[in-house]
Amino acid sequence: MQTTRNHPPRLNLERLALILISVFMMPTALQASFAPKSFYDDFPLGRHWIALGGEPYSEHLVRDVGGLFLALIFATVWALWKRNDLTAFAGAWLVEGTLHVAYHLGHLEHFKGFDKIALVMSLGSVPILALVALLAGIARAKSHRAADDEANSRV
Repeated sequence: MQTTRNHPPRLNLERLALILISVFMMPTALQASFAPKSFYDDFPLGRHWIALGGEPYSEHLVRDVGGLFLALIFATVWALWKRNDLTAFAGAWLVEGTLHVAYHLGHLEHFKGFDKIALVMSLGSVPILALVALLAGIARAKSHRAADDEANSRV
């Protein structure tokens, strides 16, 4: 969908959800990429969620995860900026977020009270927002197709 200089693009639910995911995931991606030991020891904000899991520290693995998050954020933001179709990006975040939260739901035994709730809520926000983006994009595409079909039937 192209826009003109006189008519800036509207912010719709699909775009807003993907912007929120990108903003939410950026600190995680940056810390894991550029301060992997701090990410392992302290993430998030000194709560030690990664270290609590009991897996041994791997700088390679942490940097790879951070790099993958940065790459997905970059591709998402690029598609948002260029006004490209966002379905694949919503789907990619849905897959990543669902697999991530599913893993952690099976490994909550190390967490207590607030941390358990905060972990599930923060991780759950990504697939929820991704699903919102995906459904909003599908609805928008159907609406545009219906409008095009109606316009073509008048010709």
